[in-house]
Amino acid sequence: MTVYLCSTQPEIFRFLANRIEKIGHFCLLFSDYTNLTNTLLNSKTLPDLVLVDYKVDNHILTTNPYESLDERKIYLPLIYYNDPCIAKGARVSVWKNIIENFCNKEYAPLDKLFPDMQTMEELLNLVSDFVESKEFSPYIYLMQEPQPFPKDFSTKSLEEKLKYDRNHYFNIEDFRQAAKLPENLFVLLQIFYDHKDDYISLSDLKNFYLEKKGELSEESLKVHISQLKSSLKKFADFNYSIEHSPKGYKFSIR
Repeated sequence: MTVYLCSTQPEIFRFLANRIEKIGHFCLLFSDYTNLTNTLLNSKTLPDLVLVDYKVDNHILTTNPYESLDERKIYLPLIYYNDPCIAKGARVSVWKNIIENFCNKEYAPLDKLFPDMQTMEELLNLVSDFVESKEFSPYIYLMQEPQPFPKDFSTKSLEEKLKYDRNHYFNIEDFRQAAKLPENLFVLLQIFYDHKDDYISLSDLKNFYLEKKGELSEESLKVHISQLKSSLKKFADFNYSIEHSPKGYKFSIR
């Protein structure tokens, strides 16, 4: 069989071209769709199969290639090796269906010798195995398995987070009112609450404070922390505490 292979990733598909030739076929690799088209238009003898990268074409703006071949009365088995609309494991059966039902053999030259379907299927299986392989698939356009969707982005988890945030700040709002905290100390309490049970360095606290309210010197921040700790001790019923160690500051709820 003569196979033309056009890919926007020739550095990868040289491996496929080599595999095709190792089982006794001839494979010509193109890295430019225009060159492929010009070669086909100027060839007296067309290949037995054309393998094309789905990305070489704008599938919304351009004519369906099978319709174009039909209009020109040309018989040319053509498949997109990385068609994203085909489910994993179904490529060979879909490609066979395309070749048998969308490529009109009536347009083929009378003296054309066709490869038998067993030979064609053997080659299609080789292509399918290559593009779906663990070795090459991660690097081929449109063939990557999607990453697992983060659980934190699920509707349920977002609702839970919103509910948590509401309760979370409702609790410290009670403390704010009881202790009559000024805004600067309440902002600091929110930061500690957001990072409860974690050690936070003074520089991190300063950055968090900058994001929430504004710039503050480390000395002023130390004063604020001291004032907040005094308030926590006065209203011990809330069971809030701030500890300081070489690791940093840690806010806890006992």
